[in-house]
Amino acid sequence: METPAWSTNQLKRLGYWIRDGGDPTGDFPSYSEVELWYSELAMEVQRKLSSYDWRKLLGHRKLEVSARAKTVDTLRDKLRRDRSTPLSSVQDIAGVRFEAEMTLSQQTAVAAEIARMYGQESEHAIHDLRSSPHSGYRAVHVWLRLPARVEVQVRTRSQGVWANAYESLADLVGRNIRL
Repeated sequence: METPAWSTNQLKRLGYWIRDGGDPTGDFPSYSEVELWYSELAMEVQRKLSSYDWRKLLGHRKLEVSARAKTVDTLRDKLRRDRSTPLSSVQDIAGVRFEAEMTLSQQTAVAAEIARMYGQESEHAIHDLRSSPHSGYRAVHVWLRLPARVEVQVRTRSQGVWANAYESLADLVGRNIRL
């Protein structure tokens, strides 16, 4: 995929505008442009993961791979929670979820294979959130460095059920539940 049409500094300025408001006519892209570009990047990763033959690691288990770009509202919440992180450093603007009925050792192997597929070193790309979960959330994240950052969340079915329930609760009571 091509590199984005904006610079890192322009993306930072967009992030400040999303976080703080102000005049939207600055020298930066619109978030709809950014969201579309990151959505296409996430879908490219989704297609590659969906078409890969996972039988060696997972047998004939059904897996689900989905992709999304972070919405402006959830992005604003994230930038306000962590004011020191510029938009250009947000890992999960492009997000992919890989979910299957699998053991924890298979989950680890899937994460390592995803890192390998993209030429990423496991020790830098893989972030295991199973040992220090936040609000019960457990998964293994693979942070890919492509033309931009992509976060692949590798989850067992049980981890996916918990994460989806927690997200639904956050939608009801507000994102501050994460604090």
